Amino acid sequence: MYTIDRDSPIPVYYQIQQDLRKRIKYKEWELNQLMPSETELIKYYDVSRVTLRQALAELEKDGLIKRYRGKGAFITARNPTPFVHDLNYELVSGKRLVQQGYSMEAKILTLTEISPAMSDIQEKLHLDKEHNHLVFIKRLFLLDGKPIAIGKSWLPADILPGFVEKGMIENSLSRTLAERYQIKPVRVDDYVEVVRSTQAEIELLNSTYDVPLILIQGISYLEDGTPIEYSQTHWLGDGVRFHLSLHHTKEGFVMGDRSE
Repeated sequence: MYTIDRDSPIPVYYQIQQDLRKRIKYKEWELNQLMPSETELIKYYDVSRVTLRQALAELEKDGLIKRYRGKGAFITARNPTPFVHDLNYELVSGKRLVQQGYSMEAKILTLTEISPAMSDIQEKLHLDKEHNHLVFIKRLFLLDGKPIAIGKSWLPADILPGFVEKGMIENSLSRTLAERYQIKPVRVDDYVEVVRSTQAEIELLNSTYDVPLILIQGISYLEDGTPIEYSQTHWLGDGVRFHLSLHHTKEGFVMGDRSE
């Protein structure tokens, strides 16, 4: 039995995670081998099932194991390979995705027009009562074929004629705006918070109630300051880490890549 230091400020689940990480690194189990069952690990570490699952969730997020309902957890790697996503406007492609060997695709769940616009979105997009039609898009994002995020977007319909009828180019919003309408946002204001999942989100993401969602709400702007899109993206909290770059300017540290 492994001895947990219960007087330590380090959380119990993290102590378990670190021990399992070492055992995986030093080849206690072979790649693709089934790990001991949850019941065995609970007895070994003398912890609750909730605590153990929290530790396993961290290992899975880092790509070290893969859990299958009714089968258990299998070893998938020796070293951590977490999915890291650049916090940017384009979700479907990107250098980091390619470098990490991942593929992201978007499945359109809803593509329609809404009129009149809801008052809060009308305010965010600076719409008046005569121009309050919206294009609404709801997409499910799949990482290597598995659900990772739900995205919702609202855009002014008046400047996007035929959007719903023509559909999206390869289900990419940014590509559709750029190639069909010559529209390219130059700034995005994002707000990030952790939220609880709804039953509908749990079903779409094939998740559970104990997994939090990372909600990113954003407004995209054109060069003249006109808002072009309001978006909400719910990411699986145990499936993604976000990458931010800061560089120093005369005004202090600001977000962005030096190469931009």
